[in-house]
Amino acid sequence: MSQSPVLSDAPADPDPKESTADGSAPRSRLRRYWPGVGVAFGLGILVALFAMAYVAPLIRPFSANEVAGAPFSPPDGTHWLGTDDLGRDYFVRLCVAGRTSLSIALAGSLLALVAGSAVGFAAGVGGRWLDTLLMGGVDLLLSFPSLLLGLAAVTVFAPSMTTLIAVLSLVSLPHFARIVRARCLEVRELEFVLSARISGVRSSVIVLKHLLPNVLPLMMVQLANSAAIVILLESALSYLGLGVQPPTPSWGRMVAEAQNYLTDSPWLVFGAGGALLLSSVGWGLIGEGFAVSRRSVV
Repeated sequence: MSQSPVLSDAPADPDPKESTADGSAPRSRLRRYWPGVGVAFGLGILVALFAMAYVAPLIRPFSANEVAGAPFSPPDGTHWLGTDDLGRDYFVRLCVAGRTSLSIALAGSLLALVAGSAVGFAAGVGGRWLDTLLMGGVDLLLSFPSLLLGLAAVTVFAPSMTTLIAVLSLVSLPHFARIVRARCLEVRELEFVLSARISGVRSSVIVLKHLLPNVLPLMMVQLANSAAIVILLESALSYLGLGVQPPTPSWGRMVAEAQNYLTDSPWLVFGAGGALLLSSVGWGLIGEGFAVSRRSVV
């Protein structure tokens, strides 16, 4: 049975056939480590969305909750995306809502990455009883649908940004734990890890020096995929009125507020809906690009 490639601290011997006249690596070799156009495009989408969320409101003369004109004004030079049912500038609200949705998605995914990876490493390098205990809890979380678990949690606790981050990270945690544990179980049986264990190297050193470099690429792929899912879950909860409460805007709540005006003012729905679609596509392209890049490196 062939073993998966692992990362090593020792540099590979240069191949004379794979070097150019000036000693630099050929273009075909460098391309192996370039994630691809999809990742670049996904990063471009996210950079544009974050810039829109944090920079664009600073150059506009309106605030998110200010009545800036007549209700349902169409897009023009003053109001770039028109106004909503209360006369608030829709573009500014869309940008400020992006701060909420993007921040919750990123913070929830990062928290799930840290907590889930810790659980996965503990299960992967610990004894059988610890593995059984931790993965039993992970399987229990996975047995509940993500949206149902989120609904139950925000119903018990007061809906807020902190609550949403905690709930959405809890929903994403099991996926990180399972991926990290599976990779640890695979890598810990390889010769260089077995040699370190026989030599008496501490488990914490083995995790940091040998296991983490081999698991990190998978963690990054899962981080991007989780962010794409978390932002949709957050929007679904906000759409149901269980997300961040008014007057703080969020993309999901803006879709819910504008759905009754779809016929007369379609930009109210398409703006927030399009932002959600772009953010999810951006995270998805990054995750898929790094996954493909990892499989192509041999």
